[in-house]
Amino acid sequence: MKNIMKSIGYEIWHNKMLIRIYIFFIFMMGLVAVLNVEEGGTGAMLAENPTITYEFSVYIIALFVGVICGEDYKDKVANYEILSGHSRISIFMARSLMSIFTAAFFATVLGFVPVIVGNVYVGFGDSLELINVIIRQLLFFFPYMRLAAFLVVITYLTKNQYIIMASGLVIMTGSSILADILRLKGFFISTYNLELLVDYKGWDIYNVDPVKGIVEYHSYVSTVTPDLVVGTILVSLLMTAFYIFMGYGLFRKDELN
Repeated sequence: MKNIMKSIGYEIWHNKMLIRIYIFFIFMMGLVAVLNVEEGGTGAMLAENPTITYEFSVYIIALFVGVICGEDYKDKVANYEILSGHSRISIFMARSLMSIFTAAFFATVLGFVPVIVGNVYVGFGDSLELINVIIRQLLFFFPYMRLAAFLVVITYLTKNQYIIMASGLVIMTGSSILADILRLKGFFISTYNLELLVDYKGWDIYNVDPVKGIVEYHSYVSTVTPDLVVGTILVSLLMTAFYIFMGYGLFRKDELN
C-alpha cells in the first residue's frame, strides 16, 4: 500500500496537465479577488460574495479524483498491481485515500488565494475577524474530503475520469446557483456545509445624510461556534467513511476491465 501511494505521489508531481490547471485556477481566483475587493477590504468581499472561496475548489477536487482514480481504468494499472502481489483492499485504499486527502488539501489551499490576494491588494478591513475566517476556511477541508470520497464512488461506478471531471463543473456551477438562489445550508451535504461555513450572519441599516444621501451600514458576525466545528468535522468523517465503504464494495467485485 505504501509503495502504491508513493507511486501515485510521483505521478501527481509529474502530471503537467494537473499542475498547469491548478496554477491556472490560482491565477483565476486571484483575479476574482482583485475584481471584487473594494474599499471595505477583503473581509467585506468575503461576506458579500461567500462563494468566491470555494466554487473553483470544487472542480479541483473532481480533477484530482478523476486523475488519481479514473486514469487507473484507462491504463489498467490495477491489473498490474494485482499481478505484482498487492491485495484489492490495499490498491483501493491507496488510491482512494490519496485522491481524497490530496484533493481536499489542494482545494483548501486554493480557497486561501482570494484572502491572500485581497489582503495584499487593499487590506483585510474590519468587517470580519481574520482569525475566524482562517478557522472557517481550514474547516473547508472536511466537506472537501467528503465530496472527494463521494466522487471516488462515482469513479468506480462510471470507470471514466472525464465524466468525473465534467461532474466537477456541474457541481461547481450548480452549487453556486443554489447558494445564490436558495441559500441552502446544513451539515449533511458537502456544498451546503460549505455555504454554512461562509455564512457571516449580520444586519444592515441605513441612514440619511444631507450631503451623501442614503448611507448604508453593514455588520457581520464571523464567530466560530462549537456546533459549527463539531458538526462539520463529525458529519464529514462519518460520510467519508460511508463513501469509502461503498466504494470498496464496488471495487471488490469489479472485473477491472
